Amino acid sequence: MKHGILRLPANILLGAWTLIIAVPMYIMVVSCFKTTQEIYSNPIALPQSWDFGNFIDAWVRANFDVYTLNSVLVTVGAVVLTIVLAALASFPLSRLSVWWVTPVLAFFLIGLMVPVRLGSVEMFVLMKELGLLDSHVGLILVYAAIRLPFAILIMSSFMRAVPKEFEDAARIDGAGDLRLLFNVLVPQIKPAVGIVAIFTTIAVWNDFFFPLMFIFDPDLRTLPLGLASFTGEYSTNWGLLFAGLTISTVPLTFAYVILSRQVREGVGAGGIK
Repeated sequence: MKHGILRLPANILLGAWTLIIAVPMYIMVVSCFKTTQEIYSNPIALPQSWDFGNFIDAWVRANFDVYTLNSVLVTVGAVVLTIVLAALASFPLSRLSVWWVTPVLAFFLIGLMVPVRLGSVEMFVLMKELGLLDSHVGLILVYAAIRLPFAILIMSSFMRAVPKEFEDAARIDGAGDLRLLFNVLVPQIKPAVGIVAIFTTIAVWNDFFFPLMFIFDPDLRTLPLGLASFTGEYSTNWGLLFAGLTISTVPLTFAYVILSRQVREGVGAGGIK
């Protein structure tokens, strides 16, 4: 009983947080089956009829097949590039004992503190000069650059906790730096890779600002830009919008289910033993 009383404040806090998350999710899901008039009349009530017409209209009107494919390509490309570059940068920062490691880590920490959108104009000019405007490659490079400071700080801290004996054994077997990194160290820091992957996926998949800034071709738009087509100047079809939002959350849900174990282990441990 004493243990239960001590845990009561934490359980109350978790219950309140669950309600804060669950209520908007419930409203979003039930609104998918409603008309705009039903949503305005009673947003919490169940729909009068469970009609999947909003999902069909959303998929057709917003070209969800094209936008979903674009979002998948950009997200997967950004995640893979971020993990690879972060692993390459984290290797010397975590395994070498040299004077410049701390200043470089501090430099990446500044990248987390400074709002990225302050440099939007400069980024646009740079992308234009490089010929990367209106391309998925440009978006992938921008997202990778934005997510690298966080990824490097996470992965370098986990790599630093890997015992030195793993590296010595690999060196004795004739492993070079790349083989040591990707065959020995990266498998040892799967929780860190999972954390970087899921946080990068969420940030890239849900981003509206940079696709709006760099993408002009309608066939290259990502899902957030596709959802914007449901919002009119004078009226909004909320049923279609909620249906589109629900569809767009499905890939994120699958990604979290796949990576949830690594994320829990990484958050719980804060490193490896």
